[in-house]
Amino acid sequence: MIKFFRKIRQRLLTENKFSKYLLYAIGEIVLVVIGILIALQINNWNTHKQETKELHNHLKNIQNNLRGDLISMEEARIFRDSSKSHSKTYLRIANKDEITIDDFSMIENSDYKAFYDLNFEPRTSGFETLKNSGSIGKLSGTKIEVSLNEYYYLVGKIIEREKSFNHNVETLENIAFSENIQLRNFEIQYNTKNKEEYFSTHQKELKELLNNPSMKSINFRNLGSDIIIQYYKQSEQLANDLISEIDVLMGNQN
Repeated sequence: MIKFFRKIRQRLLTENKFSKYLLYAIGEIVLVVIGILIALQINNWNTHKQETKELHNHLKNIQNNLRGDLISMEEARIFRDSSKSHSKTYLRIANKDEITIDDFSMIENSDYKAFYDLNFEPRTSGFETLKNSGSIGKLSGTKIEVSLNEYYYLVGKIIEREKSFNHNVETLENIAFSENIQLRNFEIQYNTKNKEEYFSTHQKELKELLNNPSMKSINFRNLGSDIIIQYYKQSEQLANDLISEIDVLMGNQN
C-alpha cells in the first residue's frame, strides 16, 4: 500500500502536476490523521473496557464481603437482642421476693447470658483493595461511593462499641469469678440433690448470689445494648442497598 502511494506521488511529480500533487498530499495527511484518531479511539475503548472490568471485579469482591457481613451482623443482632431479653428476665427474677427452682434454671440455662463476648469482624478486603487501586476514582461523586464510606464508617462505630462493651464484660466477669459467683451458681444448678428443700431454706443466699454487684451490673449494662442493635440494623440496610446499587451499576456498564 505504501509502495502504491509512493508511485502515485512520483508520477504526479514527473508529470509536473504540482497542484494535483498538493491535493493528493493533503488528502494523504488527512487519511493519516484519521487513521491515528481511529487508533487512539480503539486504544481508549480497550483501556476503558479493561478499567471497567477491573472496577467490576473490585465491586464483586465488595459484594461478597457484604453478603458475609450480613450473615455475621444478623447473628450478632439476634444475639444482642436475645441477650438483652435474658438480662431483663434476670433482673426481674433477682428482684422477686421468692426465687423458685424454675426461675433459677431459666436464667442459668439460657444461651444468651450477659457474660458472653461478641466480636463482629467485618470483611474489608474488597473495599481496601478498591481504595488502593486506581479504580476508586471511577466511583467519585456516585451514590455508591457515598454509601461505601457511610457503611464502613458505621461498621467502625460498631467495632468501637463492641470493644468497649466487651471490656466491661471482661472486667465484671473477672470480679464475679474472683468471688466464686459463677461457680456457686453452677454448683446449685447441677450439684444440689434436694433442690426443693434447698430453695425453701436458702432464699437469702440465692438472692445474694443473683443480686451480687457484678451480676447486677453486667445485666444492667446489657440493657444498654440498644445503640449497638440499632447500628446493626442500619448497617444491614446499607449493605443490602449497596449490593443492589452495585448490581445496577454493573448492569448499566455492560
